[in-house]
Parts: sequence; C-alpha cells; structure tokens
Amino acid sequence: IAFVSAYIKSTLTDKLGNYNCRNHNVCTTTTGAAPQLFTTALNFLAATQCYVPDSNYSNEAASSLDSFDFIIIGGGSAGSVVANRLSEISHWNVLLLEAGPEPPMESDIPYMDGELYQSQYDWLYVTKGDGIRHQGLKDGAVQWPRGKMLGGCSSINAMIYVRGNDHDFQAWVDEGNPSWSPQNVNSYFRKAESFQDMESNQDFDIYNTYGHDGPQVINTFNTSYGELPENILDSWDDIGITKVPDIHAAKYQGYGLCSTSRATAANGQRQSTYKTYLKPATNRHNLKILTNAFVTKILIDDDAQAYGVEVNVNGKRKSFIANIEVILSAGSINTPQLLMLSGIGPADHLLSKNIPCKVNLPYVGHNLQDHTYVPIPIYGDEPCPENIPKQMFDVLKYLHNKTGYLANSRVLNLSAFFSRNEDMNYPEFQSFALIFRANSSTARPYLSIFKDDVVNSLTRYHSDKALYIFSFHLLHPLSRGVIYLNTSDPYDHPIIDANYYGDYRDLKRSVDGIKILSSLVNTAYFKSINAFIPRVNLPQCNDSEFLSDLYWECYVTHMTHTVFHPISTAKMGPDARDSVVNNFLKVHGVKKLRVIDASIMPLQTSGNTNAPTIMIGEMGSDMIKTEYLSKK
Repeated sequence: IAFVSAYIKSTLTDKLGNYNCRNHNVCTTTTGAAPQLFTTALNFLAATQCYVPDSNYSNEAASSLDSFDFIIIGGGSAGSVVANRLSEISHWNVLLLEAGPEPPMESDIPYMDGELYQSQYDWLYVTKGDGIRHQGLKDGAVQWPRGKMLGGCSSINAMIYVRGNDHDFQAWVDEGNPSWSPQNVNSYFRKAESFQDMESNQDFDIYNTYGHDGPQVINTFNTSYGELPENILDSWDDIGITKVPDIHAAKYQGYGLCSTSRATAANGQRQSTYKTYLKPATNRHNLKILTNAFVTKILIDDDAQAYGVEVNVNGKRKSFIANIEVILSAGSINTPQLLMLSGIGPADHLLSKNIPCKVNLPYVGHNLQDHTYVPIPIYGDEPCPENIPKQMFDVLKYLHNKTGYLANSRVLNLSAFFSRNEDMNYPEFQSFALIFRANSSTARPYLSIFKDDVVNSLTRYHSDKALYIFSFHLLHPLSRGVIYLNTSDPYDHPIIDANYYGDYRDLKRSVDGIKILSSLVNTAYFKSINAFIPRVNLPQCNDSEFLSDLYWECYVTHMTHTVFHPISTAKMGPDARDSVVNNFLKVHGVKKLRVIDASIMPLQTSGNTNAPTIMIGEMGSDMIKTEYLSKK
C-alpha cells in the first residue's frame, strides 16, 4: 500500500505539478487505508481528464500562405501513417492538419475504448432515420462515432486487428485496381507490422505471417477472464467454426474459423497510429503538425488543379499552399464532405447547395458500405457475480503495472468468422463476445444505445444470471448508402443515409447467420450453465413466433447498429462515372489531389477495417514516393 501510494503521489506530481486545473476531489470521505487509497487512485484518473501532455505542436508557428510540399488533411489512422512516411524524405516539407486535439490519457486505457464516444473527441455523427428501421435504437437512428483527434479512429476503436481475406483484395483487382493484389497488399501489411506476441512467435507459420520491423505494434490482450475465453472458443468449434491458433496464419475453409484476436495494443495500453507512427516523427524538422485545425475547403484553380487549403486554426482563418500535392485523409465521412464543399462531386447536388462545380464526379459520397452490428443475448447461470472489491484493486494494478481488467478491451479477445456453407473460401459473417457477470454495473451503460424498454427486457434476468452478448456482423453487404451535404456550411454535419438492408438479400443472409450463431445455446458449455436466449421487447416483433425467421428478420431490422466500419465514399476504380479515385488514389479529373484513407476501398474487407486503413496509408505513401522520387 505504501509503495502504490507513493507511486500515485509521484505520478500526480510528475504529470500535474502544482497546477490545480479543476477540483478533482470527486469521492466521498472514507476511513481506513484501503478505501482512502482507492479514492486517491480514482482522483488520479479524474485528474487525467485535464492533463495536457507535452506537445511539439505549435499552431501559431505556421503563417497564412506558408507553402509546403505536401499538405495532409486528417491525422487519423491513415493520415498519421502518411505524415510519417512522407517526412522520411528530408527535403520534403510536410504539413499535417488535424481538426481535433491530441488524444486524452483515457484513450490509452483499453477498457475505456467506448468512453470517448459522444465527447469532444468524437465527431458526433448520426445517420438519417426513416421511421421504419432501427426502432429499437434511441431516436430510431444510428450513432456513428468517429475519432476527432490525432490517431483518429485508431485512438477510439476496440483495437481489433484484422487484415481481411485474400479474396477481398482480389475483388479490388477485379474492380479495375491492379496494384492492390493480395500479394502486394500483404507485403504492405507486413511492412506496417511489429508483431510482438512472443508466445505466438514460437510458431513458425505465425511468425512468418506477420511483419516484425514496422511501426505498428500488434499483440494480444492479456485476458483476465480465466477459462471463459477457451469455453467460448470450444463452443464455436462445436458448431463448426474451427478453432485455430491464428486467423491470419490459417487458410479459411469449411464453415469458419475462430481464434484469439490480435490487437493494436501492448503492455496494457492502446497502440494507435498516433503513438506508433506520428509521435516518433514529431521532432523531424520537415514535419509540421497543426491540431485544432479545421479544413473548410481544398483550393482548386480554374485548371482543376489543387493548390492548397483553407483552414480554421483556433478560430483564425488561414490558407496554406501545396507545392506538390494535397492529400485527403479525413475518413469516409469527412473526405466526401470536403470534396463536395470544394466543388468536386455530383454537379446537380453541388448547385443545389450554391457551390460552384469545379469537377463533376457523380460518385463522391456514393457507394457507402458498413458492417452491421446486431447483439445476440444469451443468459446463463453464473456462480461468481461481479466482484466490486476486485475491480477496485484492479484500478490500482493498472496504475502500478498496466494489468487487470482495465488492460483488456470490453470485448473478449476472441474473433469468429463463419459462412453458411463449407464451400466458401472467405467468411460471410463475424462475431465477438462480451460477458457481463450477474448483476453487473456495466451492462446497462453498454446497452444504452437502445431504447429503455429494450434495455429493460435485455437485462431482466441479469440480477442473478450472467449476460453474454454475441455480436453479429454481416461482412459483405450488398446494400449501398450515400453521404450528401446538408448545407454549404463546412461546420454542418453531412446527411448520412446508411441504407442498412436496402437490399433485402442482406436481411435474409443476416437471419441465416444469426441462426448459426444462436445455436451456441445447444453446445456443451452453454448447456452446462442452463443457457437460453431471452425475448426482447420490440412491439414491432410481438406478433412473430419467437426465434422464427420472421422474428429474426424483425429483430435484425430494429436492433441493427454499426460496428463503425464505413468505407467506399471516395471509391477507387478506373472509371470516373462510378468511382472517385484511380488505382494510384488520384482524384479523377483533378491534378495534385489524392485520397488516402478508408473511403477509397471499393468493397468491404472480411473484418475490422483499421488494419486495411493502415495498409492503405503505407501503400499510398509509397505510390507518392515512387512517382516523385523517380522523377527527381
């Protein structure tokens, strides 16, 4: 106790000094050494809310009309990669513009991965509701959290690292993008990776699958759930989703694969691209990073050539000039919005917003795709209810050596990928698992995206039973949405029409997949805990027979949320009529403008999209180097 007290005291002194930035005596009076110690720990966590790390970023150091060789818009998952790689060339001057600040310390703590949603570090996007779908969600619309800080979504996501399947990238090639072959993209995954799971590295096949010299740390969460992960892996295996040592090293075949998840985390901390790519480059003389820098327009001349940007930096309007290229890495929502605000997009739509059309590109904002999230609840007997004193002690453990439950994601470190038939060579569906121990204090907050009546029905047995949530994700949707401008004001959010299940085949496929996943209740482990699926209170579904196809169709229609993987709003392809950028990520019809982020993906990958986005950053950077260094 004396050691940890001294550690906390020294940490507070090191981090905050004597500056009382807010009153963070947030706990009531207690007696005894242990409660007082825990209070001190909580006060430390509260104090980190106002701790601002030392920064190499001086927004005042850049004057209006300063020129740079490259201007990168967006310091997120891809933009941080591009800033690092381009500034490796010492004679290139690079400017990175990020609308948000540096990530707060909470971003580092894996278990707090959802705490920054609906905060100043989130763009606070919401999809357009239609009054028909999503009626189990609050306001009948889907919140779309996107990271508004350095590192972007890599600083706010669940840290799951999934490359995708070779089939995905061959489909990109088949769309007319020859540079993006499975062999080529896998070389860029390996270039990015620093795989640090020492136990897995003893396996020859796994070791040779990953890269080991790249900036992006990849590891495995240190689970604090005992035998539970193995029980769930065994249950997936029982329904035909084969248990393997590593998803990436295994060849997908049969009904599916499941394994321990890989994560952009190590030693109990998140490893965002802000930490792995950007921070190591901040002292380079040729890299300038501006935070709280909101880009309002890309400057396009009469010859359809990008020559700079307009940006609001801490309330001051500035313009910066790009000598070589402007690179748009603002993400799948902001990228099409900024293109349209700059006069690049569907001509009729731009004119309707009184924006002069510089280049008519009808596909800007179109072809929107997202992975769905549908919660499948399973209840079971659980002899060990939530242990509050242990959780309190775990806070101290985390402060001391970055272990305990705070060092884990909320999602169990497991992934399952599966299909409807054994002839598939790529997965159709994905699933993760969460567990809330009996009478958990965290179940209701996790489910708070749903209406109160839905949450009440989901948790009605939770006082003495464990609640397992198996997430269901449709990996390759046929439905397509669109993003378009609400107004010509860059500070107004665009309208997001996700159009989930606009193609009815997506709904049918989802029901098929959920029926496979829900069969977990009949496996040995779940039978041993008397598992059952509860009926959720959805008035729209009350007339359907429970667990019938009609019930699941209704359930999916109204309970679908996002798993935060929007792509393809600046689609890559050879034809300007149905794409936005070419094989080399150059915007059709515009000189000196390139897009390097998830919006260029023509089709969804088989899994979480952060790893492919990092790969796109790596590959896009090399395309730029190849073009301009070869000319030199």
